[in-house]
Amino acid sequence: MHPNNTLICFLFFASIILSSPLTKRDSWGPALSLGPSRSPIIHTTTTIYPGPPPSNQTGYLFSWLGIPNGTGDLIQSIIGSYPHGTSECAGPRADTSWCVSSEVYGNDANGLPNQWVGDVRSVLLNVTNGVRLEYMLVDEKKFLWVQSMKDAVTGQLLSTLNKTSGPMLGWGTALECDDYNAKSCKGTTGGQWYVNSTIVLESADPTFVQTLGASSGANHTAMETVDKGKTWTIAKIYIPAMQK
Repeated sequence: MHPNNTLICFLFFASIILSSPLTKRDSWGPALSLGPSRSPIIHTTTTIYPGPPPSNQTGYLFSWLGIPNGTGDLIQSIIGSYPHGTSECAGPRADTSWCVSSEVYGNDANGLPNQWVGDVRSVLLNVTNGVRLEYMLVDEKKFLWVQSMKDAVTGQLLSTLNKTSGPMLGWGTALECDDYNAKSCKGTTGGQWYVNSTIVLESADPTFVQTLGASSGANHTAMETVDKGKTWTIAKIYIPAMQK
C-alpha cells in the first residue's frame, strides 16, 4: 500500500465506474485498484473465489474485475446475484446462483452509452472451483480484446466476449450493490479471494505499484515484478464481506 497515491488511484478508477448512466450505483463494498499506468495493460489473469451467493436477493449484487481505459470503456467480468426473474442467466437455478457474464460498459459509435454482454453466460454451479478470468489484447492495432471466464478446475468456458476497447490503464476489483424496486441488495455472505493475479504492461512501468490502493478492509500480499515493471503479480487479494 502506498498511502500518498491511494487517492489518485481511487479517483481515476471511480471516474470510470461511476460515469456510466446505464445503471444507478447505490453503494460499493471493499475494493482494490491500480492506475493509471504509464504503459497500457495488454494482458491480465486472476482467479476469483466468490463464495456462496446470498439467498433471496432483493437487489443487484455484482462482484467484478474491471480494466478501464480512462476515457469511457470498462471491461468487466461479472459474477452477479439478481432479484427473482432478472438474472442475465437462464435456467431453474438462475435465481439462486451466481450468474457469470462477460461485459463492457462504454459508448457506441454514435457516442451514446451502451452495455455489451457476451452471448455465452453461465450459472455458477460450483463456487469452490473458482473462476479464472482472462483479458487479452489480441490485436494491438485495433485494440481488440478477448475476455473469458472459465471454471478454474475443469477449464469449462463459462462466459466470453470480444470487443475493441483501449488502451487500458487501470485495474481493479469491485463489489457493487444496486437497488431494485426501492430495495437494497443483500451483500456477500463471506469474504472473497482473488488468487494469482497477473498484469502485463506493454512496456515496463516501475512506478505502477505506487498507484495501488485498497479500501474498507480489503488487503493483499505484496505486488511484485521480476522484469523491472512489465509484468506484475499479486499472489492473494482478500475482499471482506460486504454487509448491506
